[in-house]
Amino acid sequence: MVNKVAQNIFTRISQIVTTGAIVSVTAVFNTPKTEAATLTPQLIQEDLFFGRNIAGGGEVSDEQFQLFVNNVITPRFPAGLTIFDASGQFLDSTGTLIKEKSKDVLLFSEDTSQNQIAINNIAQAYIQAFNQEAVLRIANKDNFKVNFGLEEDLFNNSPQPKFLKVDLFFGRNIPGNGEVSQEEFQGFVNDVITPRFPAGLTVFDAFGQFQNSSGMIVRENTKTVSLLLEDTLSNESSINEIVGAYVQQFNQESVLQAVNEGIRVSFGLEEDLFNNSPQPKLIRVDLFFGRNIPSGGEVSQEQFQEFINDVINPRFPEGLTVFDASGQFQNSTGTIVNEQTKTVTLLLEDTLQNELFINDIVRAYVQQFNQESVLQVVDEDVQVTFITATKPISVPEPSAALSLISVGLIAALGVLKTELQTRKKKLNQAVILPSFRFKAQVNTESKKSYQVRF
Repeated sequence: MVNKVAQNIFTRISQIVTTGAIVSVTAVFNTPKTEAATLTPQLIQEDLFFGRNIAGGGEVSDEQFQLFVNNVITPRFPAGLTIFDASGQFLDSTGTLIKEKSKDVLLFSEDTSQNQIAINNIAQAYIQAFNQEAVLRIANKDNFKVNFGLEEDLFNNSPQPKFLKVDLFFGRNIPGNGEVSQEEFQGFVNDVITPRFPAGLTVFDAFGQFQNSSGMIVRENTKTVSLLLEDTLSNESSINEIVGAYVQQFNQESVLQAVNEGIRVSFGLEEDLFNNSPQPKLIRVDLFFGRNIPSGGEVSQEQFQEFINDVINPRFPEGLTVFDASGQFQNSTGTIVNEQTKTVTLLLEDTLQNELFINDIVRAYVQQFNQESVLQVVDEDVQVTFITATKPISVPEPSAALSLISVGLIAALGVLKTELQTRKKKLNQAVILPSFRFKAQVNTESKKSYQVRF
């Protein structure tokens, strides 16, 4: 209860409006530790999308972006990150098609306020360094689990099996010597993964990096394998077998596994693909377009680009992101079929109109290129933020601000004392009074700092 009262007091203090000079306020309550305070924050997935067009002309080069990752992102998240190359496009206010290369930086981090501040600082640094308008952030935390080794309870194993998405991250550096080659990895997919999941998988090329204990940045080529499967105990065991086989065969420490159970999957035209919330919200839709044509040949880069321009962009002019990938499955005769794939990622509101637009896109691709289906993966449990440049904040004269804060503190501490006395009477037991320290630092020419203890 003490912690709750303290939290309420701090909330009231934070609501004090100040204007004139920048005032930094720190309020610390030293209260007894509770069991909840010792719980480890859950790991969540953060996707940061960095556009590379520079307003006024030019583009952020691969070398410039790599330096940004080394100097800004990795020091804040030294445990590791994964980078995917992508291309984005949208229609501007005049109807002109704007294309730009993009980088998707994927982070698995603890869901803490400190990490959220770090992500905001990364976005602000990029905006300032490369004259950007915004950095797109997509956070996934609900029905989400991350694991780095063999896990006995990786899936929820619903009584009624449902589809979930599993992403496996295979680092290719071999400790002590060399790298897992393209041929070796393809052989592993053919011999180990596809026999366990013959219905299909998608492979993305990526780059991973982390900072080791000596402060050195270690980079490695990475393969990400995406699987859509039912959350059965048998499939869970198959994932563990795949992880164990890769670790043993290529002398790896681990394989990162990210499991998302909060998705909906469709392979054709779906009448109820979205939840259609009364208050529309932004959701993520990934469309997987296979490029093999059953009668022979392949959908070319030019043909697919025209399809995006003519069919997808007019329905979703705000923008989309395209990833190149490769898919494969095992047909009824046991033959492994490989095909190049395009994954289109859309952020849109879960309205009936947008649901109909998705059906239009699927129908058009199936008819135009003689396809059997287009895989659709919908995630409605995402948090979407467009981080924009921070605007300057005006604050009051230091003396006025400190006076307001002091009045608020005195009143707040009176509330705390009264609450504690009331609790002591009700509980008929000793209540530990938390120590409280208030510090205000004013950024003026004098740089005075005021500290009050209670």
